[in-house]
Amino acid sequence: MGDPENEEMRGPKPQVSVVVPCYNEQDNIENCVNQLDEAFHRTRLLHEILLVNDGSTDETLKRARSLYESHLSVRVIDLVRNCGKAVALKEGVRRARGELIAFFDADLQYTPGDLVEMISRLNNGIDFVNGSRDYNGYGASRTAFSRLYNRAVRLLFRMQLRDSNCGIKVMKKEVAGAGTIFDYGLPLVVPLLKVRGFEATEFPVTLHERKNGESKYFQNGHFLGGSKNVRDITYHSIMLLNLIAHIPLESMRQGMTRQQA
Repeated sequence: MGDPENEEMRGPKPQVSVVVPCYNEQDNIENCVNQLDEAFHRTRLLHEILLVNDGSTDETLKRARSLYESHLSVRVIDLVRNCGKAVALKEGVRRARGELIAFFDADLQYTPGDLVEMISRLNNGIDFVNGSRDYNGYGASRTAFSRLYNRAVRLLFRMQLRDSNCGIKVMKKEVAGAGTIFDYGLPLVVPLLKVRGFEATEFPVTLHERKNGESKYFQNGHFLGGSKNVRDITYHSIMLLNLIAHIPLESMRQGMTRQQA
């Protein structure tokens, strides 16, 4: 899947691969790359930025290709059509060269400095670092939905992590595997990793208001966040039940994988 153009592996192998899904983010993508580069240049970590164009209908792909020409850190993956954020992340993971993999949103609602700090927490047996939002960039309705979902997930999976659906995450490459962490959908990546026995911690991150473009998931002022959000809620509820039903299988599969390693 995806157009291989601008995926060439330039320079030394990076330590960190930052996967950035992009759907109609023409006004954000350049600032996103510049801010990520600046944050990583303050560290000793070699990095790459994988811009995954998810079927954008604006000039996102054109600007991503321009960034590829001007930034050695950038690689571009074009999915050609709109496949959804989970597929975009999975394709980025599949092509990542780094031993550490990070997820970052192109809309700059998160801070690259927080991402770098999260990477530093991957030690002492920690396999996965999850962001925990302060919700300053969300309206009341969206905040209420998100907190209700997170509370339900914590109870069902007996997790300590408070914000399983945060868009900024960092993990070791073996945790991401071949993208199987998306088997039950993006919102269930954290509970799936918990079921598989990986050690995780949480890091508080600042959530900024979106300056350009529109949210792809939640429409403020619409009933239950709009029809697309209602469909997403229904789909992810079904996938939640699916994961619960497969907990024994997922636990057994991970145990067999670790024994073979």
